[in-house]
Amino acid sequence: MKLVIKDALQDYTEAELYRFLEEFFEDTDTNDLDDAAYDLHISNLSAHFSELVSHPDGNALIFHPSPGRDDSPDGVILEIKEWYANQGEPCFKE
Repeated sequence: MKLVIKDALQDYTEAELYRFLEEFFEDTDTNDLDDAAYDLHISNLSAHFSELVSHPDGNALIFHPSPGRDDSPDGVILEIKEWYANQGEPCFKE
């Protein structure tokens, strides 16, 4: 699946956000970028993630997971889903 950048979390399906998060955890098409370009790419995605997600931990969900939470796209998505459910707010596009 191709990486898609959208304006709001509720515009993403769960699968699309998973693909977005893979940029932080998996080898993707960014492997061909030099170090500076890769750092800029991750920095931009990290800032965008913080804007997308209302969770108080922001991009720390990716870079500093809570003890005991799976350090993976699945773990981040689970924490986002739980937090939004506890807030009574919508999360992903169906």
